[in-house]
Amino acid sequence: MPSRARAVLFGRNPSQYDTFDVEAEAAESLGFDTYQVDLAALLNGNTEHALEAVPKRGGLRLLYRGWMLTEEEYATLDEALSERGHRLMTSPDQYAAALYLPLWYPNLSRYTARSVWTEGTDADEAWRAAQALGPSPWILKDHVKSAKERWEEACFVPAQATREDFARICANLVEERGERFERGLVVRKYLPLKVYGRTPTGPAHLEFRLFFGHGRLLAAEQHHEFDVDTPDFSAFEPLGRRIDSPFFSLDVAMLEDGGWAVIEVNDGGVSGLPPGLDPRVLFEPLLGGSSGLSRSRT
Repeated sequence: MPSRARAVLFGRNPSQYDTFDVEAEAAESLGFDTYQVDLAALLNGNTEHALEAVPKRGGLRLLYRGWMLTEEEYATLDEALSERGHRLMTSPDQYAAALYLPLWYPNLSRYTARSVWTEGTDADEAWRAAQALGPSPWILKDHVKSAKERWEEACFVPAQATREDFARICANLVEERGERFERGLVVRKYLPLKVYGRTPTGPAHLEFRLFFGHGRLLAAEQHHEFDVDTPDFSAFEPLGRRIDSPFFSLDVAMLEDGGWAVIEVNDGGVSGLPPGLDPRVLFEPLLGGSSGLSRSRT
């Protein structure tokens, strides 16, 4: 069977600003074709319009780069492409494996904050589950995302918080996430991260986003552009084989004691690129079959 041509599919919402033009130029500079899918049309059931720019017949193997979708929405995209003979590099099951904490946590529990979760939005159920973590402080999120932009009201559960405090923070989280609330409540033990600087919104930590492709560490770049060298993250490479996904990211941060912890996991296709990361560092090994680079620039 002939190998499939490889290309990048950019999921765009016409009503929202994105930076995918830079990524498209990077992919095309390496010789890969790029196509766009209109996510608003896709989610409204108009797949013909959504995939207007994608060949109607063929055998493309597509790397998705775009706005975050639910597992069900991603499966809809996958099915629509399959009907045209194309295939996404990451299957819906693999997409979910890196997106939903209850799916990835069992594989990385030794390297991240202790966590418990519920299905649904029942704050009393989440409070009872959280007792297994010991006393607060805790971090609250849904199965995919937090509302850290509302840190005190909808994300951080302080020490000595009461049941009523917790319920209020849960309600704020559910309200903030709205229609994009994902599946249930997650409570995580608060990790003492080292404060490395400040941003306009408060203290900043030394955090790096690590990208893994086909089980290998491809790149590591910090979220904030502090004047530091990129550490040697080669010890993290075995974690790339713990998540059943061909392309995902790990967010890691330095603890107060100088160690490192996994803060978050995400599908690589919906993970934003840190400012200093050249997208070609990812596209070439993922699409071109080269050995790739072990890390980005330092």
